[in-house]
Amino acid sequence: MIMPSHSDELSPAGREVTRARIGLSGRTPTGPCLAHAGKGHCHGFHVEKAQRWGSISAEIVNRAAGEVFWQSDLYRTIYPFTDILGTIQGDGGPIRELQLRRGYFAFRPNGVALRSTLPCPARFVRILQSPDTYEGIIWDMVRGGTVQFEPDAVAHDPLVSQIVLTIANELEAGFPDYILADALSTALAVQIVRRHVNPSALTLNPANGLSRKRLERVRDYIEIHLEDRLTLADLAEVACLSPYHFSRSFKQAVGVGPQRYVMRLRLERAKMLMRRTKRPLAAIAQETGFADQSHLTSIFRRETGLTPGQYRAAIA
Repeated sequence: MIMPSHSDELSPAGREVTRARIGLSGRTPTGPCLAHAGKGHCHGFHVEKAQRWGSISAEIVNRAAGEVFWQSDLYRTIYPFTDILGTIQGDGGPIRELQLRRGYFAFRPNGVALRSTLPCPARFVRILQSPDTYEGIIWDMVRGGTVQFEPDAVAHDPLVSQIVLTIANELEAGFPDYILADALSTALAVQIVRRHVNPSALTLNPANGLSRKRLERVRDYIEIHLEDRLTLADLAEVACLSPYHFSRSFKQAVGVGPQRYVMRLRLERAKMLMRRTKRPLAAIAQETGFADQSHLTSIFRRETGLTPGQYRAAIA
C-alpha cells in the first residue's frame, strides 16, 4: 500500500525546465526525470518507481524545492502524498497560490503549460495518459464529440482519488496487469470528462451491446490467449466495441469485469495444472498468464487464503 513519506534523498534545486513531449508508444525513459525523456535539465526530480501499461504510465515522484516548467502532449493527473504548497502560473497568466493537499488532485490537459515554484520538497503520484484515450472516450460518450478541458490546480473527487491510488498500488506491487491498467485508465478518463461536460451532453449507453455471439467470441479468444499479455483494447476489438463500452457491456453480461473474469480463469487453470501435473510453479505461472511465480503466489493467496505450494500439498 502506498503511504506518504518525506524523502531525504533530494537537495533543494534551483530553476529547472521540464518539457515533457514524449509519446507513450515509445520506450519508457529512465533516470531522474521520467516525463522528460532526457531533454533539458531535471535535477529536481527523483522517480522512485515507474511503470507503463500501453497508453498510461504511472510514476512515484519526489520533487525538490525550486521552479519547474511543464508542458506535455499527455494528460497529467497528480495526487499528493505530501502537501504541495507554493505558487503556479499557467500559460502566461497571473501567479497564484497553490495548496494541493492529500485527498485532492490536480489535472492538466495536454498542451497546456504550467510553471510552478515550491519552497519545500513534495512527493506525489503522477499519472500520464495519451490523447488517444481521451479522444476515444469523448467520441463514445459526448454528443458532438468535443470537450473543452480546463486545468484543475486543486480539485476534489473521491472517485478520481480512488482510481489514482489504485493505479499507484498496482505500480507499487510491480505486477503488470494490462487489463486492469486499461480499465483504470478508461475509468479515470471517463470521470475527468464527466467533470468537464454538462450532464445533458453525455450518452452513456452503447449503440450496440455485447450480443451472445460477441460474448462467446470474446470468451473463446480469452481461452486461447490466456497465457498471453491480454489487454482491454484487444478484448474490445474482438467484441467490435470501444474499450469503454466493452467494459460496461461485459460486466452487465457476465456479472464481473473483464479483468476479474480473466484472473479467475487463470487461477482455475493454475489449479488444474497443479492437480494434474508436477510442473514447477514458475512454469505454471508462465503457462497461465501471470508475470512470474511471485505474481501467481500473490494472487493465489489473496483469492484462496493459501499459497500455491500449500494448495498443492493439500491435494497431494
